[in-house]
Amino acid sequence: MYYDERKERLEVKKRQYEKMENGELSAEERTSILRENIRGEWSRTEIRKNAKSSSNIRVFVLIVIIIALGYLVFNGVDQVETVVTRLW
Repeated sequence: MYYDERKERLEVKKRQYEKMENGELSAEERTSILRENIRGEWSRTEIRKNAKSSSNIRVFVLIVIIIALGYLVFNGVDQVETVVTRLW
């Protein structure tokens, strides 16, 4: 047997919603459900932030590469050598 955290959370939510439909939820249980939902939203927000920043970095790197290749195509390799020697 393997422990599946996601499956366990789904089962807990199913039981909570069944209690909610039957009107068996206490005020403490409702508060705990609300807190759990808020924690879940915060963690999803952090994941989205991280994904967005890494995506932005990738896009920036790709733009730099495309600009460099465009410069090579239009100015030739000889021009690049002179620019590099001037920079050093």
